[in-house]
Amino acid sequence: MRRLEIDKTEESVRFVARHYQPGRFDSRKAWLQMGGRLGIAPERRSLTLLWRVAAVAIVVITAGILYLTAERGDTLIAGYDHTEFTLPDQTEIVMQKGSVLKYDKYFDKTERRVSMYGEITFEVAPDETKPFIISTPAAQIKVLGTEFTVIADDDETRLSVTSGKVLFTPDDPVIPLLCTAGMTVHYSAGSKTVKIASTDSEMEINGKTRSLTFENMRLKEVVMVLSHFYKIQIELPESESELTFSSSFTQASIIEIINIINLTLDTHITIIEP
Repeated sequence: MRRLEIDKTEESVRFVARHYQPGRFDSRKAWLQMGGRLGIAPERRSLTLLWRVAAVAIVVITAGILYLTAERGDTLIAGYDHTEFTLPDQTEIVMQKGSVLKYDKYFDKTERRVSMYGEITFEVAPDETKPFIISTPAAQIKVLGTEFTVIADDDETRLSVTSGKVLFTPDDPVIPLLCTAGMTVHYSAGSKTVKIASTDSEMEINGKTRSLTFENMRLKEVVMVLSHFYKIQIELPESESELTFSSSFTQASIIEIINIINLTLDTHITIIEP
């Protein structure tokens, strides 16, 4: 019985989202049609029952947002471009048409975690005790307080940081990438490729071809990527961390890469044995 109730709730949410058009949503007609889809006989569709079903979803049309609320949390669907909304923690978001954002009923109580699809700009309210975490179909983004834009679909996730710091972690290869103001990230799950760019440096990581490209990257960032990519611990002297390095590698061993860096820059990078 419990599983049946949940299935019907999810069906009602999907139905409302599918039939919503800005300024044209006929709630009475929609609820009547939904009753038929849920197998409720016409003679049983009392006003009380319809309102019990309607309680599953609250539609905020004037603001350009389809706001769906259910027992497990809330879902926002943007009906217009540049639709603004304030989350319970006072984080400001601007959603482009068709974008979807979901958060559960525990949001801002023990953690701040959302999932999204489409294009959304976030201005995250600072809270060091509760990091703001965004899940897309292909990556995870973690912030403490900043402004950035995320574009995500089933395969790709794009990040553009306006201010502050953002930790971007693709699903495969799993490499946490610290992004600051002015940086962009483009991740493709299909090719397992992540590209990071700033005003003066670029990096590309390809998990399928096992290739790495560094262009004017600081050594501390290069070493961080290498340690996660090859799943080993690498030691870099602090005095050498700000040196920059440019090169490309394909199917290279970690020993080969470290030797090339040390010979090129006269550095002293070493592997820490387990």
